[in-house]
Amino acid sequence: FYALSTTAQNNFLLPDSSNQVFMNTKAGVGSSSIPQRFMNKFIFPDYIDTELKDAASNKLRNNNYFGGAFLGNINVLLSEKKEDTKKDKLFGFGFGTNIEANLKFPKDLFDLTFYGNKPYANKTLNLSNTNFNSLAYSYIEFSLGQSITTNDVKSSLWTDLGIIIGHNFTDINFNEASLFTEENGDYLELILSESSIALSDTISTSLAQGFGAKIDLFYSRQTQKSKLLISAENIGGIFWENTSSANLDTTLNFEGIEIGNIFQLADSVWSEVGSIDSLLTTTKTDAFRTIPIDFSTYFRKELRLFYFDILARYRLFANYTPYLRTGLNFNIRNVKPGITASYGGYSKFNFGINTDIVLFNSLKIQFGTNNILGGILPNSTSAIDAYIGMRLTIN
Repeated sequence: FYALSTTAQNNFLLPDSSNQVFMNTKAGVGSSSIPQRFMNKFIFPDYIDTELKDAASNKLRNNNYFGGAFLGNINVLLSEKKEDTKKDKLFGFGFGTNIEANLKFPKDLFDLTFYGNKPYANKTLNLSNTNFNSLAYSYIEFSLGQSITTNDVKSSLWTDLGIIIGHNFTDINFNEASLFTEENGDYLELILSESSIALSDTISTSLAQGFGAKIDLFYSRQTQKSKLLISAENIGGIFWENTSSANLDTTLNFEGIEIGNIFQLADSVWSEVGSIDSLLTTTKTDAFRTIPIDFSTYFRKELRLFYFDILARYRLFANYTPYLRTGLNFNIRNVKPGITASYGGYSKFNFGINTDIVLFNSLKIQFGTNNILGGILPNSTSAIDAYIGMRLTIN
C-alpha cells in the first residue's frame, strides 16, 4: 500500500479555554536498513534490477526493521468553564482510521525474497526472528476530562473512550525458522519451531470483521511559555470474527521435484498438495488481539525569536524502536518555518522541514515532513513521510 511515518507532526491536541477542532493526516514508510530508492519501486511501481538489489542487500544487518502507516483523524474538544472557579470541564468526540504494517526480519529473508533460493543451493538460510504485523481499523471516541489553573499554570487530565471497528489484520511470527535447498535443487526443507500465523477472515468482504474498544490517557501542563504533554494511547484490542490461525512446529519437505526457485512452488507443488490446509493444521475461531499502544512525551518551549520542541515515543506490540525527535521553529507572527531531526522508530537518522501558518488568529495549518532527505538522497536514506494538520479555535 502507499503510505507515508507514524512519527509525524506535532499538531497535538492540548486543552485551553477555547473550543477546538483538529484534523490531522500523516503517512509514511521507513526502514532501518533498506534504502529509500529501493522502497520507491513499490511506492511508484517500477522494475527492480540486480544492481539495486545488491545495494539494498549490502546495507542489511542481522535484524532489520520496516514499517509504514496511513493515519487520519478529526477531533473536537470543548471547554466549559465553571463560574467563580479556576476549573474547566473538558468533553468532546472524534473519529479516525488507521492502516499500518511493521516488519522485523533477518538479512537472509530479504535475500530469499528478491534473489530466490537458487543462489543458495546446499546452504541453509536463517529466517529466525521474523515478525510481520499488519492492521487496519476505524474508531469513534468520546473525550472527558478537567483542567485546573493555578498561578497561570494550567494542568489538564483527560481520557478518550473509543469504539473500534476492525477491518483486517495479519500476524506472522517465525521465532525459529530455516530453509535448506538441496545442492541439485531436488528438494527443499523448511524447518519451523515456536512459530505461528494468524489472520482475519480473507473470504468475507465486510468492512467490519471485528469489534473492540480502546482508552487513551492524557496529562498536560501549560504555561505562557511552555507546554508538556504525556500520553498513553490505544490501550485496548479487537475481538475478531472467524480468525484463521496455526501454530508452526514442524518440518516441511518438498521432495521429488526439481526446484530452480522457491517461487516456482506455485506450479510444481500446489497442484499436488491442493492447498495450504494440506500442509498445516489451521483452526478458525473468534479471537481477541491487542492493538499497538503508543507512549509519548512532548515538550515545547517558546522563546522570543523561536521555539523548540522535543518528542519521545515508544510503541508496544509492534516492531518499533524508541523514537526521538527535536525541532526548532522561528516564532514569526503568521508563518513559523522550522526544521527537525529524528532518530529511531522504523528508521535511523532523519531531517525534516515544516511550517505553521496562522490565519485570522484562530486557524492554524501545519504541514511538513520529518524525512526530507528521502526525496533528495534516496540512495543514502531509508524513510519518507508527509503530514498535514489543521486546528480551528472557536472562542
